[in-house]
Amino acid sequence: MAVAYNISAKLEKKQNGNWFVTFVSEKPIKRLVFKSSPDNSRSKRWVSTSKGYRFEFDGEGESVYRRDGSAFTEVTFHLTPTYTALPKEYAPFSPFSDGGYLLHTGRFFACAESCQSSLNQWHLSIAAPEPDNIILHGKIYQESVEWEAFDEGSKVYIGSGEPIQSDHFVSVIDERLPEKLKHQMSIQLPKLMNFFADKMGALGYRPALFASYSSTDDGRAGHQGGTLPGQIFMHWYGEGAVIEAIDVDELFWLFSHEVAHLYQREGADVSDTAESWLHEGAADYFAGLAFESIISKGFLSQKIKQAEKNCLASLEGNPVYVDVSRKNPRVHYECGMLIMNAIDKRLKAQGSLSVYNVWNLYSSKVSAGAPAGVDQFLFTAKPYLSPEMVKNLKLLNNPEFSAFDFISELAAESN
Repeated sequence: MAVAYNISAKLEKKQNGNWFVTFVSEKPIKRLVFKSSPDNSRSKRWVSTSKGYRFEFDGEGESVYRRDGSAFTEVTFHLTPTYTALPKEYAPFSPFSDGGYLLHTGRFFACAESCQSSLNQWHLSIAAPEPDNIILHGKIYQESVEWEAFDEGSKVYIGSGEPIQSDHFVSVIDERLPEKLKHQMSIQLPKLMNFFADKMGALGYRPALFASYSSTDDGRAGHQGGTLPGQIFMHWYGEGAVIEAIDVDELFWLFSHEVAHLYQREGADVSDTAESWLHEGAADYFAGLAFESIISKGFLSQKIKQAEKNCLASLEGNPVYVDVSRKNPRVHYECGMLIMNAIDKRLKAQGSLSVYNVWNLYSSKVSAGAPAGVDQFLFTAKPYLSPEMVKNLKLLNNPEFSAFDFISELAAESN
């Protein structure tokens, strides 16, 4: 069985803008294997600074070895730091228009001889010339930083862009993005983070939020967005029309939804996909409450009406929620939002706890060891809801239960 010796990756941005990565092994190895290889693009975009190295791409992924078969302890590659879309994986580089970069560290996880599934820790370092900032895990560094990386990796910003920051977040917004978007991100984003910290408690770390844009020379245009623990990011590429067509309010709604997930903490770790209405519906509802408080455009009521229309339309032909949600996961967001709205109205009518209080109580129980999911949430909320409401929510995924009738009743009560 192949032994995976410790491999460290050293990334460096030179003064002239060139990028390099050096892999160092504690012991001589015959092959360097990458943890994730959705395609063979490394062989097209990475150039070894020493002769004699070759890439190989097979059914198990991408790897590097010496043509003469001899062992090695170190290899360095010159990188192509332009945007490239990878199948089912985040791009290794998302450039900013001012020369900055958002880098995905997971692209640089490597192992000796083979990458076994049990391996989940990598030693990384990044060096960049002044005056670049290096933003990692919500903290800002200068010149260099090294750390232990885990799981899927994280996004790291390297560049001279001026961060927007407070105690609750750090963000870098590309200067080429539309003025309205930059205004919302610079003025409204701090308010959004303060809103959630006030309602659901400070996170204890600073999440990072990034929005970037890069031009292309081959006519490509599009965007990619995503989340990693403590991070939310969006990238646009291509002609200016792509970014000019951005619906700024909808994008801010998306950011609000993802920020809400951060503040849901352990309560969002629902393992049963059939119960996804709990955290996705709550995130949409929390985003709506935040949006309403900060921007006051009536977006929440519009979203609830649209969610009602879409949810009931999805269930009308088949009232079995678990069947419908399996084919159309969007119902978790739409129906879940209606359910959370109904729960909030009942809590307000009692005047006891807010929907945020109930979620925080539930999440604290999960943090203490209880399983995340509907049963635990209802156990927490039971003292504040009617027995009928609790019973129906427990039955939501029962094939004999009409989710259409139940949610129709909730919608009628809300109107």
